Amino acid sequence: MQGYIFLPPTNCVASDSTNVVNELREVVVTGFNAERNLKEPEMGRVVLSGDFITNMPVILGESDIVKSIQTRAGVAQGVEGFTGLLVHGGDNDQNLFLYHGLPLYHVSHFGGLFSSFNVATVSHVDFYKSSFPAVYGGRISSITDLEMKSPDFYDYHGRINVGLLSANAYITGPIVEDRTAFAVGVRRSWMDIVGLPVLSIINATKKKNGEKIILGYNFTDLNVRIDHRFSNRTTAYVIGYYGYDNFKFGDRDFETDYDPVDYHWFDESVDQMKWGNWGVLTALRHRLDNGIININAYYSKYSSEYSGINEYQSNLSRPDTYGKAESITKNGIEDVGIKGSYYLQPTMWYKLRAGAGYVHHFYRPAGIFYKTMTGNVITVNNSDDPRLEADEAFAYIDNTLTLNDRIAVNVGLRGVLYGTDGKTFTSIEPRATMRISLTDKYSVKVGYARMSQHVQQITNNYANLPTDLWQPITANMKPLTSDQYSVGVYGDLPFDAYFSVEGWYKDMHNLVEYRDGIATLNPSKPWHEKITHGRGWAYGIDLNVTKTAGAFTGSVGYGLMWNWREFAELNGGEKYPAMFDNRHKFNINVTYKLNNRIDFNIAWTCTSGNRITLPLYNQETYNEFFPDAPKIESENYMHKEGIDYYSTRNNVRLPAYHRLDIGMNIYQNYGNGRRGIWNVGLYNAYCHLNAITIRKDNYNNRDEYPDPKNWHRAFQTLSFMPIIPSASYTYIF
Repeated sequence: MQGYIFLPPTNCVASDSTNVVNELREVVVTGFNAERNLKEPEMGRVVLSGDFITNMPVILGESDIVKSIQTRAGVAQGVEGFTGLLVHGGDNDQNLFLYHGLPLYHVSHFGGLFSSFNVATVSHVDFYKSSFPAVYGGRISSITDLEMKSPDFYDYHGRINVGLLSANAYITGPIVEDRTAFAVGVRRSWMDIVGLPVLSIINATKKKNGEKIILGYNFTDLNVRIDHRFSNRTTAYVIGYYGYDNFKFGDRDFETDYDPVDYHWFDESVDQMKWGNWGVLTALRHRLDNGIININAYYSKYSSEYSGINEYQSNLSRPDTYGKAESITKNGIEDVGIKGSYYLQPTMWYKLRAGAGYVHHFYRPAGIFYKTMTGNVITVNNSDDPRLEADEAFAYIDNTLTLNDRIAVNVGLRGVLYGTDGKTFTSIEPRATMRISLTDKYSVKVGYARMSQHVQQITNNYANLPTDLWQPITANMKPLTSDQYSVGVYGDLPFDAYFSVEGWYKDMHNLVEYRDGIATLNPSKPWHEKITHGRGWAYGIDLNVTKTAGAFTGSVGYGLMWNWREFAELNGGEKYPAMFDNRHKFNINVTYKLNNRIDFNIAWTCTSGNRITLPLYNQETYNEFFPDAPKIESENYMHKEGIDYYSTRNNVRLPAYHRLDIGMNIYQNYGNGRRGIWNVGLYNAYCHLNAITIRKDNYNNRDEYPDPKNWHRAFQTLSFMPIIPSASYTYIF
């Protein structure tokens, strides 16, 4: 569990989200960097190296940054297999992802099965879940700051990885030795290529029945970095990010009788989704004797598009019988930003970080388009394409002061001005933490942080899907805010182990949900009439024990949490448990190094189930008291389910979730700096079929018992992920 990060020289430790300088020293980071939690005033920070993430057990040979973060106490995954991130009772949209300072809005492939980050390009990841430095803002639950690897100014080297569903490559080297260098990473799935022969065979068997299946999916990631050294003190770099998905599915029916007197026809329906991010960031950095000045500018764009196309022709010999109907829903965000930051460390006892910036946001919450064609007549209806622009200005100051060997404090303040729709919102966000060392091996910390967020993603499902819509605040709304209070105890244990116990409480205001009975894509209603506002609060304890050295390394984590919501217009105004109110969460991660050639990784997780809303009763008529029987329409038993009765929101908890993942790495040394790594593993090794939802079967036994009076209803759990083997090979040169 050993990896590497890079820090500036000892008199100049940068902490900004884009904190790479050229005169660097290499520092070994072990495990989860537990010793730092003991000595520094910050709370809830986890540092994961790229090597550690690569060695975690994986799904289908794909190392995943977000799934590595999901193993931490206080962090829930949402739905099995997906890259949801629910931190300290927050929702999935309340997490800020920065790729070397570039903000990204959707970070998953394949509907959330894989994250959008190529691990081969990542040096390390800083993850914050409690007291946030004033450097960061814009989200209320967590910050994930990914640092891209610095390019090599002297030699060419890289790595190639081939897995079951995708492959990726990374290469770096000098353009002009000691002056300009590059690093490029590319990843591409090949599910569409591998599945093409199978799909062709299936369609060959269906052709005689006049049927055809249309199916295709792929994703592509591209990461580019170019660094240039103007002098020993002044450097510049450009970061480029691209990650997009394309998914289509549908069917085609057509005439199979080729008798010339018969009409020939076809009817084809195809649904297609496209989503992803791309962006560019450029930065100029100048190093002072005891500080750093950094200026960067960026452009970031997120877009998602869902389209449904129905194409048909009742007689191929008559063009006037051709028709086509197309509907498209678009959602997107564009950001143009600039930021300046200053870091100063005049003594070993004091560090200052300060900065300011401006971002122009361009939102398209839900553009809805319709186009029909009948014969030669084309009708276009762009019934709803709301667009909104906003301006955001911010400034921050962050101070870390070590008063003596026992006491250190961090005090920061962030201010945000957000203007949109003719109205300006002001957010003042104080941050403070204090560390008190009881002894050389034990410390206590307390912390407080206020965060604000001006855009929310509205969803009515469990998975992290690209069709979920991002809705910014307007003049009729208020920013989402949170206040989080934390207290923790940290200690040094025997056998190179550390522990931490953190208690926390988070209060959230101005959460949004869809109103009851609202069609999400109803163009006749403005957005402020589709949604309603409320509050949420969550509290709990995070416990971690980490062993950082020896043949056996790893961590044991436990999280205890209560997570509540309250909306005046939902659930009768009464409080109710949140969808991801996961009361208990256990995680065990162990790495065993057998020798220099072989190591093993084991990860076990167990958590209380998610919550869902189920109708436990049926109402036959509005005037009867919820009899658990269907309504009989007439003497011939035309069946009707009756009216479902929902006692409260999220009234049922799914069964407990648990699984075991195992992996093995085999290292081969080819000499001259070249080596290979075979990775094999099992996801859900004992094949426990975890429930992702529950379905109510109203018609159970109706064939066996024709009389509806003898029917009984049943609830069925639906599962998604069985045991899944994985294998991949990495060549490093």
